[in-house]
Amino acid sequence: MLRVFKAYADGQSLTGIVRALNEQGVPGRFKSAKGWSPATISRMLDSEKYVGRWIWNRTASRRDPRTGRRRRFEKPESEWRTHEDEGLRVVPAELWDEVRARRKKVRRNWPAGNGRRGFSSGQGSRQTDFPTHLLSGTMKCGFCGAAIAQVSGKAGGYYGCLGAAKGACENKMIVRRNLAEKVIVDAVRERISDPAQIRYVLERVEAEVKRLRSDLPETIRLKEAELTAEERRLANFLDFIGEGRGSKALGQALAETERKVLSLREDVDGLRCSREKVFRAPPIEWISERVSGLQDVLEARTGRSALILRELLGPIQLKPVPVDVGRPYYRADLDRRSH
Repeated sequence: MLRVFKAYADGQSLTGIVRALNEQGVPGRFKSAKGWSPATISRMLDSEKYVGRWIWNRTASRRDPRTGRRRRFEKPESEWRTHEDEGLRVVPAELWDEVRARRKKVRRNWPAGNGRRGFSSGQGSRQTDFPTHLLSGTMKCGFCGAAIAQVSGKAGGYYGCLGAAKGACENKMIVRRNLAEKVIVDAVRERISDPAQIRYVLERVEAEVKRLRSDLPETIRLKEAELTAEERRLANFLDFIGEGRGSKALGQALAETERKVLSLREDVDGLRCSREKVFRAPPIEWISERVSGLQDVLEARTGRSALILRELLGPIQLKPVPVDVGRPYYRADLDRRSH
């Protein structure tokens, strides 16, 4: 289950997660000939039960006098009954917040619901939230401020002003996509290859690991308590069945509990193992060698890498520079306020 949340937070789509789960034969809560579905994953990502929050009296039903059918409606939030138990939390708070932020972006780009047709006025930019290239949504035109993105697919693609593509800007200059990406990535690689920068990053990583490990004993205790409760529940189910009081519903609950016990045991074993491990920073020379292949690393997961580059660099403004001899070129200016 945590795998689903982590995959979504890392930028995978619902259909991508479904495809991976079905190809690997990962069992779901209920057996289905079609396996996992995007709707199931969507409900999982929105379920507050995974953070230990249970809500009752959220909805009610009333009969429609015209059709005679009962319809469900949502009650005011003031009437909800909420119970929160941190001991029942399965998804860490930081991961839950990352998923919530991405769900908000997705819904802004793909509005849905009763009475909503097409795209709303509050729709975000698909180029911004779902980049298809390393610099998509990062570069801005120095003339009009519009986004600079791929405007041509010839010869590997060209970046250009989207405003100019629509006839709203005079900046008609285009630049080969792979050239622009190489220049920017080379500049990033040169900066992060500096030994002083690497030492700074390693110090920050060691401090963060130490901070995260400070909560490890309490996390293990809570997981062990949850495992004990589920093992007790499993034993009770087996006692019921042994006494001849089995049923189809009980069988489904037993199977679900067995899967949960297995998952919790793996979590507890992993946490206990990590408790014994000590983080040791690799040599700077080893890191420098890996950084030399930064371009290939980034292109392995373009969408996620584009979002990281955007956060690292901030807005990049491209300004055309005319020349007396030769071809004009772009000058890239970073927004220093973002650093």
